[in-house]
Amino acid sequence: MKSRLNTTFLFALLILVGIGVYKIFQPFLVAILVAFILSQLFRKVHQKILRKIGRKRKIWASAIMCFVIFLLIFVPLALITSLVINETNNLYQNFQENDIKNKLSQSLEELSFSNIGLPLSDEELRTMVGADKLAEAIKNVGSVMIGVAKKTYQGTSQFLFMTFVMFFSLYYFFKDGDKMIKKIMTLSPLKDSQEQKLLEKFVEISRATLKGSLVIAIIQGLAMGALFALAGVKSATLWGIITVVLSLIPMLGVVLVWLPVGIVMILMGYALQGIAILVVGGVVISSIDNLLRPKLVGDDSSLHPLLVFLSTLGGLAVFGIAGFLIGPVIMVLFITLLEIYQSYFRSDLKKFNK
Repeated sequence: MKSRLNTTFLFALLILVGIGVYKIFQPFLVAILVAFILSQLFRKVHQKILRKIGRKRKIWASAIMCFVIFLLIFVPLALITSLVINETNNLYQNFQENDIKNKLSQSLEELSFSNIGLPLSDEELRTMVGADKLAEAIKNVGSVMIGVAKKTYQGTSQFLFMTFVMFFSLYYFFKDGDKMIKKIMTLSPLKDSQEQKLLEKFVEISRATLKGSLVIAIIQGLAMGALFALAGVKSATLWGIITVVLSLIPMLGVVLVWLPVGIVMILMGYALQGIAILVVGGVVISSIDNLLRPKLVGDDSSLHPLLVFLSTLGGLAVFGIAGFLIGPVIMVLFITLLEIYQSYFRSDLKKFNK
């Protein structure tokens, strides 16, 4: 009785203190989780540096890795952010200075839909499309983009602080990460083989997400930017960057860029360029994902495409831009835990399912 009371009290204290610790760490969880993911992805590089300079200089090896990751990720990110703000301002000014509404109205008046076999008359289609609605939509897009840019600029101090937390955590994950993992494995009631499987799946899906989603998104963004530049679309560089971000959403991302831009180009009177954007965007750029993902990812990711789609969307909604990586990682860990559960209780499950 006394032993049971001690155990119950201990677990109650652990839960209460655990909730307190979670509340303390909650503002920094995303930064810490991203740091841990990066430490595992660059673990082999860190080990090579350790072998070259000696394990006694682990502090220097960890500092070197943090500096390399800073150069690889945050220097390009800072340049891209500056470029986005400038391009967004230019695009918004272009919307304000040009009479978009009158141009759309004139284009809709001159455009004939009857020659392409649609069942509605030209007047009915013009009413449905509506120059006012299109002009208002374009101005709203410009307003949203400039608003996002302003919020990004205003949130710079918070971003810098979270970056500091991330690199501070990353340094110690490189320096003492192996000890931390061994400590967690010691405290966990799972078998070492099961814990190792969880860690391997964690690294596999992180690598697969970066190799697949991020690399493909960059390629699609470059292709879209080049296409828009050739078609004479204003701020093609900005649209390419927007494509990179939206491409992180599987299957639907790039469609949200080339489809509306192509349609607006046609309605603005640039029919040839608009049709080229729709054809190349739909046939070539949208196919990059299907062509490259199997070669880049291979068997690293065991997630079903539906789970990839939902976990990516959910991750972006909950964790922000880092969610494209965190969402699939959490999903694959959950599925791996279900597999461990199924293996551990296989005989009992067979009895219950009879």
